[in-house]
Amino acid sequence: MITSAQNSKIKLARSLLSSKKERAATNSFVVEGIRLAEEAMHAGLAPEIVLYSSALSERGKNLLVNLDLLSNQIEEVEPGLLDRVSNTRTSQGILMILEKPLLEISRNPDPVLALDDIRDPGNLGTMLRSAWAAGFQAVLLTPQCAEAFSPKVVRAGMGAHFNLPIRTMGPLEIQAFCKKHSQPPLQILLADAQKGQPCWDADLSDPLCLVIGSEAEGAGKSIRGIAEKNIFIPMQGDAESFNAAVAAGILMYEITRQRTAL
Repeated sequence: MITSAQNSKIKLARSLLSSKKERAATNSFVVEGIRLAEEAMHAGLAPEIVLYSSALSERGKNLLVNLDLLSNQIEEVEPGLLDRVSNTRTSQGILMILEKPLLEISRNPDPVLALDDIRDPGNLGTMLRSAWAAGFQAVLLTPQCAEAFSPKVVRAGMGAHFNLPIRTMGPLEIQAFCKKHSQPPLQILLADAQKGQPCWDADLSDPLCLVIGSEAEGAGKSIRGIAEKNIFIPMQGDAESFNAAVAAGILMYEITRQRTAL
C-alpha cells in the first residue's frame, strides 16, 4: 500500500492534475471516479496506472477486477492520501492515468463542431459531452480554447474524450479541413447572437461545421473570416444571449432534429 506523498506514482498523478505542461510532456492525463473509469474501459483504453483506496464502493471493486486485466500497474493507496491527491472534494476511491487518446476522424465527418476561444473548462466539457450525445463526428478547437484534457474539462465531458475525435487547429486549418478532408465539403456555419438566419428556418441537413465563439465576445475575427453563413437562436424577452454551452446544445440538437425528421 502506498502511504507516502513522495511515492513516484503519487507525485506523477499530482503533477498531471495540476500542470498542463506535464500533461503535454507525457501525453497523459488523469481520470477520476468510477463513472469515468468505466467509460474509459468501455472505450477499450488501457490505463498506464490505477490508484485506488479502501473507500472504493462495490461497483468500484467490480470495476477494479476488470481493470486488472488491462494494467499491471494497480496500487492501493491510503484513503486520506488519495483524497489529498484528488482534484475533487472526495476521490470516490479510484484514479487512473491514461495516455491521451487520438481517435481517428472518419473520411467524411458530418456534422463537425468547431469551438473558438472557449475559455471556461466547464463550458468546454459540456460542449464536448453534448457533441458526443448529438452524434457529431469531431470537435475542432482553436488554440485559445481551454485545454481539452484538463481535469475540469474531462469531468464535465463525462466520457466524450474517449469516444469523440478532438483536435486543435487554427481558423485556416479548420477551413482547410472542412473543404478538403470531407467530400462533399462542409459548409461552415457561425452561431451569432443576433445576425444571420434563425436556426429554425435554416436548412441544417447538408454537411456542415458549426462554429461556436467565446462566452464573452463571441467568435473572433479570424474564425468569422472563414464562416459562410450565420445562424442565430431566436429568443423571447430581453435576454441578451444564451450561455455558450447552452447555445451549442440547442443548435446541435436542432441539427440532429432536422436530420432525424427527414
